Amino acid sequence: MRVLRLVIVLLLVSVGFLGGYLAGWFMHGENTVRLGPVQRTSARDAGKLQQRIIEELQGRYYRPVDAGKLSRAGVNGMLDSLDDPYTVYLTPREVRDFEEKERGTYSGIGASLQKTKEGLVITAVFEGSPAKAAGLSPGDVIAEVDGKPTDGVAIETSIARIKGVEGTSVTLTVRPKEAPHETREIKVVRRTIEIPETDSRLIDRKGIKVGYVRLFQFGGLAGRQVRQDVEDLAGKGAQWFILDLRFNGGGLLEQAVTVTSVFQTGVVTSTSGLHSPREELEASGPVATKRPMVVLVNRFSASASEIVTGALKDHGRATVIGTRTFGKGLVQTVVGLGNGSALKLTTAVYLTPDGTDINKKGIAPDIVAPDKPRTKKDETLQAALRYIARQER
Repeated sequence: MRVLRLVIVLLLVSVGFLGGYLAGWFMHGENTVRLGPVQRTSARDAGKLQQRIIEELQGRYYRPVDAGKLSRAGVNGMLDSLDDPYTVYLTPREVRDFEEKERGTYSGIGASLQKTKEGLVITAVFEGSPAKAAGLSPGDVIAEVDGKPTDGVAIETSIARIKGVEGTSVTLTVRPKEAPHETREIKVVRRTIEIPETDSRLIDRKGIKVGYVRLFQFGGLAGRQVRQDVEDLAGKGAQWFILDLRFNGGGLLEQAVTVTSVFQTGVVTSTSGLHSPREELEASGPVATKRPMVVLVNRFSASASEIVTGALKDHGRATVIGTRTFGKGLVQTVVGLGNGSALKLTTAVYLTPDGTDINKKGIAPDIVAPDKPRTKKDETLQAALRYIARQER
């Protein structure tokens, strides 16, 4: 049971990073689930119905039919009916391709992705990356990878296709965010990307010293790096802190808890599902600062970013400024099906400390302050600095 909980927790905030880093691919080998008599009967009846239809098509349809293809289409249709983009079937080849690429040293394009109803959305593009050089930006949707659609396949499958040996190229069919009904093909040369954990500096706002820390991803050192940045800035006299989680698509849950512990203690999040017992995760500290703070978010702040934001907001520790967050509050587990294929399925929802389910809704900021991407000025950051200045009057 402990192993299952570990798998669930680690997959909670998985997000695809296409620059040499990918969090959240874990297989759970247990194939047996415990069902009640009614559940087992309904599952068996559904299987018999599918078998009967395939048999009728095999025996009566005017052309030869591929039973395997029909079965896969039935599985995909069944999962589509759940209206959950995170619950998907992975064929043996998709599992094999992904695992083969993860065993070697492969490069990417320097972007992070999330799977949504709109498609495979770019949530962040890193400075100095091939994606940045190619003109890709957050909000663009990748419709195809080397001619293969991203719609209807797991995000892991698309990531495996995008990643590859350094120096090789991948052709992406993109729907730009400014023209979502148009498509353009972009060839990107893969390169190994060094993705930074944080960027920090001390801002002087009319005599008020503000420690600014931007967290790019919740990688394995996120908590340690944020703590170091905060301690350094506190040593320089920071009176306020800004934690910038914009365009941060998530990462590791344990790091979400660790980052939260830099600023506060107590419950960070809890998970709850029909077949999963409720479990709370707490930040134990010690806190690095008790100075007042602001969290910056936007619609690409997802998963681990939302866990931290929700915890700091619910405990009254921070004022949230920006726009509504992404709204990914689900826990995924990957289960091997015995024939090399796998089922990645949602098993629970995570809740903020106040018990709020943010899935598909996101977290609303305390102060709405969108940034205008076509201007050099950072309107959201400026709104935060104005707010801080008002509090110090």
